[in-house]
Amino acid sequence: MADSRRETLVPVHFDDEALRHDIGHLPQTAGLALRALRRDIGKAGGLPLSHLKGCQAEGRDGTNLAGCVKTYAPWPDGRYGLVLIPVEHTTRPWALRAIAFGVRHQPRDSNAPTVYRIAHGRLHDRPDSDTR
Repeated sequence: MADSRRETLVPVHFDDEALRHDIGHLPQTAGLALRALRRDIGKAGGLPLSHLKGCQAEGRDGTNLAGCVKTYAPWPDGRYGLVLIPVEHTTRPWALRAIAFGVRHQPRDSNAPTVYRIAHGRLHDRPDSDTR
């Protein structure tokens, strides 16, 4: 994680129920990666802005994640991704809420959803996008 003394940090709130569901469908390495990411965010007091990337408004896979951001676990190019949405914060202009965690890119022949499809389903009330 970046040196938090020099970088702007964004508070992150985690949707524990959704993330628990996501981890339940992934290998143990995914749970370890998410716990490490959460630990780093907690220690730093937020997620460094440099660790955020914009999601595609319209993905090639039919997802619509306009306004969302993502980070990778582990940073900078880990296999797993965390999709976040901006939310109001009590003491800062804004914060982020983590809504989905999972594999960033599945093999071409796989029917397993990516983290982006899971996030799309949660944002657009399409629970079928979340099935495995």
